[in-house]
Amino acid sequence: MKSKKDLKMLEIQKHNPTLLSKVKAGDLSVQEAHNIVMSELMNVSEMKGEGTKSNKTSLEDEFKMINKRYKPKIHEWIELLKKEFPFTYTQYLKED
Repeated sequence: MKSKKDLKMLEIQKHNPTLLSKVKAGDLSVQEAHNIVMSELMNVSEMKGEGTKSNKTSLEDEFKMINKRYKPKIHEWIELLKKEFPFTYTQYLKED
């Protein structure tokens, strides 16, 4: 099985041999050349790597997702808040 780097090199070679020569000369990294090739193929101005993709969600969306997935009771939420904010929760939560 070929590594990701090898697959990227093959893709660069297939679609833009000029970039491959720049990679071999050390002028470009494999990732930079691959991003250029992919942006040309997909007709976009810039390719984002895996580490830069962002799926931003709001606190409310995350809360709903956790609530739906785990279905915690209110006392479980409160206990988790107490653990997370041991020194400040008392000013926001009433103790019975």
